[in-house]
Amino acid sequence: MERLLILPWFPILLGVGVGARLLGPARGLFLGILCACFWVALVQASMGMALWLQPWSVIAVIAGAVAITAMGAWSGRSPSDLQGPTSTAGHSLTTHSSSLNLSHAKALGQVAEELDRFDDWLSAHRDDANPWSAFDEFIRSTLYRCVGAKHMRVFALSHEGDRLIPLGTSGALAEMSDQSARSGIVGHVLTTGRRFWVDDPQHGELVDRLAKQSSDVIAWCFPVSWGTRRLGIVTVGSLDAAPDRSRPWLVTLEKLVGQFWLTLRGSIESRSASQHDPVSGLAIRPAFLRSAQHALAESFKQGEPVAVAVFAIEGMRAMHDVGRWDLADELVQELSEMLLRKVRAEDCIGRFDGSRFILLLRRVDSALASLIIGQLMSRGTALCGDEERWGTRVVFRGGVSGSGTEQPDLDTLIRRALIQCQAARDSDLAMANDIGTVEQPEAATP
Repeated sequence: MERLLILPWFPILLGVGVGARLLGPARGLFLGILCACFWVALVQASMGMALWLQPWSVIAVIAGAVAITAMGAWSGRSPSDLQGPTSTAGHSLTTHSSSLNLSHAKALGQVAEELDRFDDWLSAHRDDANPWSAFDEFIRSTLYRCVGAKHMRVFALSHEGDRLIPLGTSGALAEMSDQSARSGIVGHVLTTGRRFWVDDPQHGELVDRLAKQSSDVIAWCFPVSWGTRRLGIVTVGSLDAAPDRSRPWLVTLEKLVGQFWLTLRGSIESRSASQHDPVSGLAIRPAFLRSAQHALAESFKQGEPVAVAVFAIEGMRAMHDVGRWDLADELVQELSEMLLRKVRAEDCIGRFDGSRFILLLRRVDSALASLIIGQLMSRGTALCGDEERWGTRVVFRGGVSGSGTEQPDLDTLIRRALIQCQAARDSDLAMANDIGTVEQPEAATP
């Protein structure tokens, strides 16, 4: 009797447990009820009506049916119960991951937006005479937009590497800069190449003390580098983002500013290479004509006279004929350096062709221009007159033409100056001008 009850009951119980685990709570309970009914019917078929005549048999059947049903309900709920915490943890991880993804997506979107802004800015300012001043403002706006940076200062490192020049200044103001690149926290960042964040435990107490000695409050300071060479530095007095919680984002912005800096620098160098003669360093003829045309228009607009001078080097052909191109290039380099040292920043100078230079002088008439050019001719004549050095006779000549009371165009002024230079050659003079005076070279040393 016991075997008839237990033998079919146990495999049915196991089957319900496995099936309910796979089906889930509702279907597991239903499976348990069906299997309990099947077990009762199976025992009834095996034992007949005698099953219901013995109380213990009835109790055993009822208990077995309840056990099968309970197994279905329990096994059906068990996967849900087990999966509950996992599901919650998974939901938490998913939510956290989504939050991170949203944060990353926002950062990437900000980077893409700043890249687009820089492309537009570079297109508008790549041809400026001094785009660094506008670039200073662009860096400030970028860091303010991204992290709310305020009280910023942007410096370029001098060629000597010992002074910091505010990026927005140039010329005489830049030369007057006395900001040291070797002292304070700025000097530490430039020398080591390591960024500084206020209250960063990684840089140590001594660096914190060094930062507090600065006259300016600095919350963030980072260098701009090209390989191992330092180009500049950016200091920020305050920012909305906490450095300890925004480290990756701040590092990204440092790299972004550095790439913007290098891109502008490369653009300027590329423009300079395409507009300047590689031997003399002076503007090539098309570049000179563009800048001279602008200077001429500005002078005439303000009612100022201008003068154009052409310098010719005679004898360079002899150097080329004997293969002394290095000597010819050396002569051109020294003459161009001499001219660059003596002309004013507002004047325009260029290399007209292989053996001639051209110079536009603002706010001078023919008489005054002749005196200025005469001084340049004296130095040039002394340099070219060293026949032993050059191995042949080299002559330096010049021609000057002024605007006078008229406003001739640039081509006319250049043609007149070329004519005067040819007249000086025909008369074997150092210089000729359009007012009828001639000059012989004065004794001078290069």
